[in-house]
Amino acid sequence: VKHGTTGYGQILSPAEARMFACDAQIIPAVLGVKGEILDMGRSKRLITPGLRDYLHVRDKGCTYPGCSAPPSWCDGHHIIHWAQGGQTSLDNAALLCSRHHHEIHHNNHAITIGPNGKPTITLHRQRL
Repeated sequence: VKHGTTGYGQILSPAEARMFACDAQIIPAVLGVKGEILDMGRSKRLITPGLRDYLHVRDKGCTYPGCSAPPSWCDGHHIIHWAQGGQTSLDNAALLCSRHHHEIHHNNHAITIGPNGKPTITLHRQRL
């Protein structure tokens, strides 16, 4: 049986379930009979393994100025936050080590992708 179900037990067609999920910014998941994910929809929040591989080659490690952390120590960071409409794509991602990932979020530093395709971080000084 292919359908969606609301929290109140109302049966929804697959098209209705996708429409409601899209309107609510929820990514639909279609599960098989054993609970395995068959379809996760088209939007992905987390950096996919393929995208991570590209970031490892492009960024070669943490992109924070002066940091030498290798790619394996880094997270994929959304330049424009996913919750603010940022895509999970090579043009909207940069590798950052955990320390600098927190630093970027805490201090609202700006990251841009330059004409060479590489991320550039503009540091905003904290006010004293």
